[in-house]
Order: sequence, then structure tokens, then C-alpha cells
Amino acid sequence: MGNLLKRLLPVAILVISLAQSGQSWANLIVNGSFEEPNIATNSFSILTNISGWATTFGPGIEIQDNVAGAPFLGAQHVELDSTGNSGMAQSVATSLGTTYHLSFAYSARPGISAADNGIQVFFNGGLLANLAANGVGLQNTDWQVFNFDVSGAAGTSVLEFRATGASNSLGGYLDDVRLEKVSEPHAFFLLGVGLLALVRRFRRLNIL
Repeated sequence: MGNLLKRLLPVAILVISLAQSGQSWANLIVNGSFEEPNIATNSFSILTNISGWATTFGPGIEIQDNVAGAPFLGAQHVELDSTGNSGMAQSVATSLGTTYHLSFAYSARPGISAADNGIQVFFNGGLLANLAANGVGLQNTDWQVFNFDVSGAAGTSVLEFRATGASNSLGGYLDDVRLEKVSEPHAFFLLGVGLLALVRRFRRLNIL
């Protein structure tokens, strides 16, 4: 028994390390940092559809390249209040009951009040977040990363962002949208934690 448990200790540590290092899977979101299409520096473009994303309502998706604030990642980000409040969505292949980790960066538009910067986040029709940061006094973007664990639907799941608040062409920013499968790394992590707890318990009982 003692030899077995001594062998379990490094295995438990290895499993936990692998789970922690492997928690980030490939991003399932297409064009999550809005680098496509590539537009000219210090310009913006309003489009009905871009790679991976489609307009769900309103005038369209505004891509900015360092027009009124720096992006979080890469050279471009999205403002959903283009010439008016708009929404955009992407359908992603998912499995029923599988857990996915959703993250994205959000910033108020610099110099604009919270009443203008509203963005809602939906996953499979359910409201995840209602954001409205105050950009008054900001000289540049102030990005915050938001994280959620969501449950996938059978076949496909739909992620949608909607601009809210004043519909006046000035609104909140989005960048670096990511959706990653995390259920299997979590399971490995729990397995490693369980093995480690077993080793510690037997040590307290002086079996090791």
C-alpha cells in the first residue's frame, strides 16, 4: 500500500499540472479579435457581415482601427453602436451539456457616459451580462476582461452581443472574444486533486 501511494503522489501532481496548463483549448470563435476584414489604420468601416459574424439588428457592425481608442488585441476592435444600436451573432459548433469558457474584452468609448456604452451579452438566448461602463474622463480605452462558463447546446450554440442605451453612433467596444471547451481539463484537474487528497489522507493515518 505504501509503495502504491508513493507512486500516486507524483501522478497526482502531474495530472494537476497538465490540467492547469491545458485549460485553454483552441478558440472556437471565428474572427474573435475582429482583424478581418483588414481596414486602414485610423479608419472605421460599417458592415452587415464580417468573417464569423452577422448583424442581428440595426445598421451594422463597426470595425475600428485606432480611431477613438486603442484595441485590446491586434489592430482592430468592434463598436456596435455604429450609426445606431446594432447586434451581432455567431453560431458555434457545440455539444449538448459540455461546458465552455467564454471570455471577451469590453471597454467604454473614451469620453462617453455609461448611458451610451451599454452592451448586452447573450448565449443561446439567455442574458449573461448587461454592461455599461463610464468613459467620461478616459483619454484611451480601459479594457476589462469578462469570463463566463456556459453550457453548450446540441449541434450549435449562438453567441450574441447587442448595443443598448442611447442609439447615437457612440457606444461600447468589444475585442478578443473567445469560446473554449473546458470540461475535460476540469475533469482531469478534479482527478488530480482527488488523488492528492487520497495521498494526504493516508499520510495522516500513517499508512505511508
